Amino acid sequence: MYRSLYCFLFSLILFFKTYGQLTPSDKKIMDSLLQNDELMKMLNGLGKEESYFRINVGVGNRLFTERNKAVENLQTNNQLVVTPSVGYFHKSGLSLSLTGFLLSENNKTDFYQYALSPSYSYSKGKLLDATLSYSHYFKKANYSSSASPFDDEFYGSTTLKKYWIKPGISVGYSSGKYVEIINVDTVVVIANRPTPIKFIDTATTSISSFSVAASIEHDFNFYNVLSTKDGLRFTPQLSLITGMNDYSVSNKKSLQLYNTYVKRRLKRLQRFQSSAGENKYEIQSAGLDLDLNYTIGKIYLEPELYLDYYLPNTDDKRFTQIFNFNIGITF
Repeated sequence: MYRSLYCFLFSLILFFKTYGQLTPSDKKIMDSLLQNDELMKMLNGLGKEESYFRINVGVGNRLFTERNKAVENLQTNNQLVVTPSVGYFHKSGLSLSLTGFLLSENNKTDFYQYALSPSYSYSKGKLLDATLSYSHYFKKANYSSSASPFDDEFYGSTTLKKYWIKPGISVGYSSGKYVEIINVDTVVVIANRPTPIKFIDTATTSISSFSVAASIEHDFNFYNVLSTKDGLRFTPQLSLITGMNDYSVSNKKSLQLYNTYVKRRLKRLQRFQSSAGENKYEIQSAGLDLDLNYTIGKIYLEPELYLDYYLPNTDDKRFTQIFNFNIGITF
């Protein structure tokens, strides 16, 4: 319907230009139409995407991941983190990006982890958009309470764009493993006498998170907001997240003290276990994502707020807020 309307308006303006003189009103309509890149591609029959580089700087409290909201709402820390990134996006849909996570911790400001993310996006069809991505997290040797507990993340999403309200589904799987050496001082009874001894224990902790999320969203697009070369897109999204989280600990000496220490450390992952201590597949949370993108020329500003409410019974807080503000340039 919109394509027919655009073509009709464009043809009408060409008719006026050929057989008469453009009025100021006609010129305003034509200028507005020519600023719409999507319309220009359609009229010129291009249908081609261009390859480009992107430099981006984000500021927010997003600590663990850039895509998977089921992993985002696991975090308990609410620290301010700066995430500069650079990426190359090929016109075929393939892309590769590198992101650094910079924050101040223990009176020191440093990059505590990096993420390398190859991905593929499909957006040329009329029916749906789809994205597949993989991220690997490189962490500093010294332990950071803010670092992602996961090493690898697989994520895929698809959205039907035929309807005014677009339904979508996403699937995510994250896994991680880390080895720690801990000195344990304890006391044992030898020959009826308490004797202090020291154990050096090595433990391996493996964790994983699997999620499936259903969503609905709509894009509100506005052109020529502040100038003839800008555009604004506002996308609210409602989602229902289901999934399962799991972890296992293996250590040489099987010390109960160490197992208790590991469980206390994993407690920083909010909602990582259900209130009953069982790892089961369940409906986890309902979320509202508010994404605003303002683009003028090659520069864009993108604030985003994600609100998540945990549904199962728990003693932890149910409400989580994840915010991020991005500014970037494409060239």
